[in-house]
Amino acid sequence: MLIPTISSAGFSYFENKISPSDQLNIGAIGINGMGWSNLTAALQVPGVNVVDLCDVDKNVLDKRMNELSKKNIDISKVKTYGDYRKLLDQKDVDAVIIGTPDHWHALIMIDAVEAGKHVYVEKPVGNSIEECRAMVAAQKRYNKIVQAGQW
Repeated sequence: MLIPTISSAGFSYFENKISPSDQLNIGAIGINGMGWSNLTAALQVPGVNVVDLCDVDKNVLDKRMNELSKKNIDISKVKTYGDYRKLLDQKDVDAVIIGTPDHWHALIMIDAVEAGKHVYVEKPVGNSIEECRAMVAAQKRYNKIVQAGQW
């Protein structure tokens, strides 16, 4: 909700403020390729905050943290992990972006919805019909929003 500006020095302070309940805290798992592209696109949406990053390569994590700091993001509030399961344990993460190599998509997506997270997963969602069926079943069971991306 925006409070109208009464004067240039009046209530303009309250404009463009997003209430905490209208913000989305995301974690990104696999941030070397499309996962990073997806994250940087998501961060352009007002109210979307990055709170956690995960990649098995520490060099990639360091590189991306440096890039976030250049975007004026307070990296002291961003946690990093080498194991995606530790990211999924974080209560402040509302949704995750999965940009890992293809063979990890199904397992991580299923684990993420089980952990109570909404998911954006890169294509291909799974490597077999069986994996895709398991992913759909998990989404339904845990009643989470899941989007498969291709852009």
